[in-house]
Amino acid sequence: MSRKFGISSWRARIFCVLVAAAGITWPELGIGAQDATMKIDVGRNEIGAPPAEFELSPLSEGSNGSWTVVRDATAETGTAVEQAGLQAAKDRSPLAIYKAASFKNAEISLRLKAVGGKSDESGGLAVRLNSRRDYYLVELDALRDRVLLSLVSNGISEEIVGVDADIASQTWHMLTVRAQDDQFFVSLDGIWVFTGFDKTLSQAGRIALWTKGDSITRFDQIEVLSMP
Repeated sequence: MSRKFGISSWRARIFCVLVAAAGITWPELGIGAQDATMKIDVGRNEIGAPPAEFELSPLSEGSNGSWTVVRDATAETGTAVEQAGLQAAKDRSPLAIYKAASFKNAEISLRLKAVGGKSDESGGLAVRLNSRRDYYLVELDALRDRVLLSLVSNGISEEIVGVDADIASQTWHMLTVRAQDDQFFVSLDGIWVFTGFDKTLSQAGRIALWTKGDSITRFDQIEVLSMP
């Protein structure tokens, strides 16, 4: 069951999204100063092994899911990380959590593509992750052609913003998320799609790769630009 909000809170959120969608104010997205950008090689490990720099979230008792390094000639380095569609428990999602750093205000870019799945073809990026059940999620849903920003609280996901977008399967897409205080600027393939607002998670947290249901999804290198 979703968390409940008062009418004034709901109206405030909708107003903020509409203002942003109208183009009144939003910064241009795109990784800035290259010398300040941290690059994370998600495919750093042997083929068939789990990604070396990531902590894998249990999907059920005793299972960390099927995150593996695979060969992919279309990836930037010839390898990618794949989550092979292993179904999670009802209140859990497959997560590969970057272990080395935490961020509050940052611009994160990564490439991902939906490879398969019957009921879902989704992948995304978790930001300000404080636990495996508490984080913000930006999701690309190739089956339903949607881009969504959600708050995951105690394992329950509540949509903040969702818009229609062309998300082709078997195609790499560039997802860029700029988290800046209570604002989340999201672009797809270099084009801004929406700005969402939420104040729930105000502290720094980790970033993570995310998939849903039986999705088979691949992820390429990540670039992070930390901001004051």
